[in-house]
Amino acid sequence: MENRLIDVGQNNIMNNFVKTDYILKDMCGIIKSSQKAAYQAVNTTLVQRNWLLGYRIASEKMQGEGRAKYGA
Repeated sequence: MENRLIDVGQNNIMNNFVKTDYILKDMCGIIKSSQKAAYQAVNTTLVQRNWLLGYRIASEKMQGEGRAKYGA
């Protein structure tokens, strides 16, 4: 028996859940999909953080110039 939850604009964890007749299988799937979503969220945040740090460092080094002095 497979029943899908109604889509109410939730995240992928809710959208991808498929209920089966096996509670243990369902629980394992919920845990795995939530861990995957957490890893993706952390990775996205770390990429954004690193980009902003690099942007700030480059801005400081360039001091409004088109290229940093060391790049001349």
